[in-house]
Amino acid sequence: MTSTRYIVVSLVALMFTLYTWLGGGFVASWLSPWAGWLALLIAEAALLLPEQRQTESLFDARRRVWRAVVRDPLTWLAAALSLYLLIQWFNACTFAVWDAEDRLWHIVSPAFDWLRHPQTAMLTATPPEAGTVSRFLPAPFAWLPSSLRADEAWNVLDWFPPILVTLLAMRHATLRRTKRMLLTYICLMTAVLAVAGIIQYAVDGTFLYWGRKAGAFFFATFGYPNHAASFFPAVMALSVGMLLWSLEHREHARVPPIAYAVTIVLTAVSGFLSESRAGMLLTLGVAACSMVYVIIRYCGSWPAKLRLAIPALCLTLALCLGGTFAFRLYATSANDARRQAIATAQTAEEKTAAEAMPSYAPLPMVDPVIAEIGGTDWAAFFENPMLMRSGYQGILALRQHADRPWYGTGAWSFRWLNVTYIDRDNPEERQWLRNRMGVGQANVHNDTLQYLAEHGWIGFGLMLGCVAALFLPFLKFLFTSPAYTFTDEQADRCWLNRINVTAVFILMATTMMAFHSFIDLVFRSPACMMLYGLLFVCAPGCLVYVGKRGSAAPAAPAVRSGP
Repeated sequence: MTSTRYIVVSLVALMFTLYTWLGGGFVASWLSPWAGWLALLIAEAALLLPEQRQTESLFDARRRVWRAVVRDPLTWLAAALSLYLLIQWFNACTFAVWDAEDRLWHIVSPAFDWLRHPQTAMLTATPPEAGTVSRFLPAPFAWLPSSLRADEAWNVLDWFPPILVTLLAMRHATLRRTKRMLLTYICLMTAVLAVAGIIQYAVDGTFLYWGRKAGAFFFATFGYPNHAASFFPAVMALSVGMLLWSLEHREHARVPPIAYAVTIVLTAVSGFLSESRAGMLLTLGVAACSMVYVIIRYCGSWPAKLRLAIPALCLTLALCLGGTFAFRLYATSANDARRQAIATAQTAEEKTAAEAMPSYAPLPMVDPVIAEIGGTDWAAFFENPMLMRSGYQGILALRQHADRPWYGTGAWSFRWLNVTYIDRDNPEERQWLRNRMGVGQANVHNDTLQYLAEHGWIGFGLMLGCVAALFLPFLKFLFTSPAYTFTDEQADRCWLNRINVTAVFILMATTMMAFHSFIDLVFRSPACMMLYGLLFVCAPGCLVYVGKRGSAAPAAPAVRSGP
C-alpha cells in the first residue's frame, strides 16, 4: 500500500463534514465558494491517485478505476442530471425583486445580462402593486428546461453534482476497508455534532455561527429541525449496525465497540432534542427494531437465563414507554380541558369546579409533540399517501407540475408560484392561504412532489435513476453477502441471521429517510442527501470474508451456545 491510500477518503470526509456542519448544507451562500471546487479535486484524486490493491501498481489502479467509472450507469445518469440542471440555470427567466427601502427593482436573473428579456426595461419602469414583491418575464429559450431565478437554480448545482461525484469516487477509487473507515468516521463525527447540539440546547443558543440568527428553532447545525430528525436517527441505525459488526468481527474492528455505543446514545438523545415528532418516532422505531433484531440474531448463542432476561427487559421498557406516552397524552388532554373550563366559566361556582379539575405538571419538550401526535387525524393523514402532511401545498405542486410536466418550472420555483395556483373561486383555498400567512410555503413538505413540480419528469426521472444506480448494487450485496457471513451454529439457522448485519441497518436507515421524505423535506438538505448515498456506496466495506474471485475464506469456528 502507498501513501495515496487515504487521499480520496480524506477529501470525501471533508466534504461530508462541511455539508453537515455548515447549516446542514441548507444555506446557499455557504456552499458556492467551495462545493464545486472540492468536487473537482475529489474527481481528480479518484482518477489519478486511487487506492491500490496489494498486488497492483498505481497505473493498474488508475486503469481499473477509469474502466469502472465508464461502465457505471451512475456516471452517465449523474452527467445527464448535471447537464439538465446546468441548462435550467443558464436558461433562467428575467426575474426582478422589489427593494422597498431603495424603491427600485433589482434584476437577479438570468445569469448573463445578454440573456435578459427585451421587455426588461418596461418591466422595471413602474412600482409594484400592493402586495407584489417580484415580477418575471419568460426564459430566453422556451423550448429548453428553464428556471425562475438563476441564483436559486445554481443552489441545486451545489448539491447534486458534488455529491454524485463523491459517491462515484468512494465506489470505485477506494477498497472495502477504506469504505468501512468512512462509515466509522460518519458515526464518530455525528457523535461530536450531537454533543455540540446537546450543549447548544442546554444553554438555549439562539444562533448558528458568527452571530447568524436562526430565525426559528434549530438543532446543532441544522437550521430546520426535521433535517436533524432524519439525520440523527439514520446515523443511530448505522451505529447499531457497526456496533454489532465490530462485535462479530473483532479482529477487523479498528474502533472499540464502546465508541459506537456512545454514538447510539448521543444520536438517540439528539433525535429527541430536535423537538420533532418525526425525530422522536424514528428514534423509538430504530431502538425497537434494534432490540427485536438483536434477540432474533443472537438469542441462539445466549445462556438460557439470558434468553429469558433480555426479552423480559425489552418488554418492560416497551410497557414503560407505552405507559408514559398514554399518561402524558391523558395529562395534556386534562390540562387542556381544565384551561378550557376555566376560560368558559360563567359563574363563581363553575370557575371553582373548573379549578378543582386535575392538573398535571407539563413536560416542556415532550408534551407538545405528544399532543400533536394525539391530535393528528391519522385516517385523513394516510387517506392520500402522496399528499399526507403537505395538504394543499401538495395539490398546488401537482397543479404546477401539470403546467410543465416534462421540464418543470425550475429549482425553488414553488416558493414563487404556489400562490398563482390557488383557486380564487374556492373559499376553502382562499381561507387556507390566509391562515398560512406565508409560513412554510417555500416547500411542499414532500420531496417527491416538489422535485416533480420543479424539475419535471425528465429531471426527476434522472434523480430516480441515480437512486436506482445506488440501490440496485446495494441490493445485490444485501442478498449475496450471506455466503460470506458466519455466525454461531444456532443463530445461523435463521435466514435473517445470514444477511450482513451492517447492511440490514443501512437498509433500515435509508428506508426510514426515504419514507420521511414523503412528509417533509429530507432531501432538501445536502447533509441528509449525502448520508443517504454514502450508506449505499460504503455498505460493501463491511464484507470481510471474500477471497479472490469471490471465493469465501474458511469459516470461523462456531461459537458454542450456553447450557
